[in-house]
Amino acid sequence: MKENKLLSPAAIFLLGVNSIIGSGIFLLSGKIYEDAGIWSLLAILCAGLSIFVIAFAYANMSKIYSKNGGAFVYAKETFGRFPGFIVGMVTWLLGTVTLATEVSALLTAMKMILPNLNSLLIGIIIILALGIISYFGSSIIAGLDNLTSFVKIVLVLVFIFTCLWLVRGLNFSSPNLLTASSANLGGFKGFLSAYGTVFFFFTGFSFLPVNAEKMKNPAKNLPKMMSLVMLTCLAVYLIIQTITIGALGPELTKTLVPAATAFSKIVGSIGIPLFVVGICFSILGVIVATTFNTPTILASLAQAHEDVPMFVSKNNRFGTPTWAIILTTVCGIALFLSGNYVFLSGLTVFMSFVQYLSTGLANIKKKFLLIGIGSVLFSLVLLTSFTLSVLILGLGILILLVMIYFVVKLDDDEREKWLKEHQEKSKGADVNTVKRL
Repeated sequence: MKENKLLSPAAIFLLGVNSIIGSGIFLLSGKIYEDAGIWSLLAILCAGLSIFVIAFAYANMSKIYSKNGGAFVYAKETFGRFPGFIVGMVTWLLGTVTLATEVSALLTAMKMILPNLNSLLIGIIIILALGIISYFGSSIIAGLDNLTSFVKIVLVLVFIFTCLWLVRGLNFSSPNLLTASSANLGGFKGFLSAYGTVFFFFTGFSFLPVNAEKMKNPAKNLPKMMSLVMLTCLAVYLIIQTITIGALGPELTKTLVPAATAFSKIVGSIGIPLFVVGICFSILGVIVATTFNTPTILASLAQAHEDVPMFVSKNNRFGTPTWAIILTTVCGIALFLSGNYVFLSGLTVFMSFVQYLSTGLANIKKKFLLIGIGSVLFSLVLLTSFTLSVLILGLGILILLVMIYFVVKLDDDEREKWLKEHQEKSKGADVNTVKRL
């Protein structure tokens, strides 16, 4: 049988960049400026360096556990079944929240050119439509991912090289960080809020370890590529935020898509719809990929990793997990209705926080003390940046997962029997395929 082609280091780099650079820097640059003023640049730098340490924590564990799964594999192998279930479900929920967040981001961007858009109705329709499409499977995802990656790179380059000339030094004058400023929160509290928001810009990096088995020599290539990806994305974010501040100044807080507003200063009124369409196309690619990947995570948990009911992994005749798709779609709609884009981006960071904390603790357990302690401390700092509503919903979800664990916890003998039958069916299918050939 033909072996699956493994990802080269260059492919890992492009996958990482496309997974990380999303809607955040284009739609939330105004929010972090409102919270921290020009110190939002320092917030990006600090958050990027913090994530860099956390990425090394993932890289350390990938050297020990090279199989697919990322944080929830590290949690289960290091601490046992119960922590593995919690982190595994959080990994699935992270994908589900990301789906809801990116749909909200898409509609937020569209409101720049269609202000009377019925966001709630259209958002529900989009998530339902994607759920139905994913039920039938699709072969267009890889092509769409490549196309949106290209659009994203072009969008960033066009913005940088056209808007760089708009930067004015006067827009970088600001009161001291620890005193009241023109920002909404001001002071150190505003800086922490911006710091937490910027974590959303980087949450996609945890997608790389989840696909470790698809890479050539993951123990060697994954840490190197993660470092390169993180440094590249950090540089891009700093450049974009610097240009938007320098070009718009205080106007930055008054527009839904600051980059589009800055672009329009160069090419005229047509610049806003052109740039927004580019952003929407890029976001749509992330939405579609997330819609297809997230049910697979839940099905994987059911099949081998954690205590999820095994019927969740059962495939339909199109080869897709029906119940995993239904649960992802329903939860995606519920989360989409729970709040706006800013709230959902904060909830995404909360779900990432659980993964970061567990991976940091796993590093400490495996004697990677410096990186482990650093990851834990940077993760705990995030708690100071969450709004009360994000904390309440996030902690409520964790409590619910604890309760679910003891309800659906499966007998080991039953699971082994199911897995054995599943493996025998797979072997039988392979034998029949070979005979036909």
